[in-house]
Amino acid sequence: MNTKPVMGILAALVLFASVGAAMALWSDSLRINTTIETGEVRVDFDSWYCNDTGADPQAPGFDNSEGKDVAQCIVEPEIFDEYESVIKLNVTIVNAYPGYHAVIYFNVTNTGTIPVKLLNYTMSSFNDTALNAWLVIPEDTQIHAGEEGEYELHIIVLQPAMMNATYFFEISMTFAQWNEVPPLSS
Repeated sequence: MNTKPVMGILAALVLFASVGAAMALWSDSLRINTTIETGEVRVDFDSWYCNDTGADPQAPGFDNSEGKDVAQCIVEPEIFDEYESVIKLNVTIVNAYPGYHAVIYFNVTNTGTIPVKLLNYTMSSFNDTALNAWLVIPEDTQIHAGEEGEYELHIIVLQPAMMNATYFFEISMTFAQWNEVPPLSS
């Protein structure tokens, strides 16, 4: 007897039974809707003042024990962003002389939604024989949303400064999201 047709029929029945069982399985599906809202990096100047509020502050090696109030340090907002936040300050020092040491204290506020750190800052060139200027930054520059960091800008008029001269320089500070700023090297 030829068993090939019987084996073929048996194989077909097993195949149909398998397909039938697979078709009879119940199933269900799950889905995920995903919405991603990104944060915002935004900083501004919150408050500022100059240390010259009376007798002229002096650099080391100079003396104003008489309490003379000759020079004047003025700090004013210069540029506002679309939210009416101050993004540029203007510092004007009037009637300065060698030995005058102004310190401008200012706070940078994180008005964005994610933490930021100071990525870098630049100071445009100025006559460094007439002025000495530097920025004092906090050890940790990270500022969380709604918080502020305190900075200091020191300006000293040096002996080679010319009478009736005007000196100008600009500082630009760039803040970035905290995870883009490399750690400070020790």
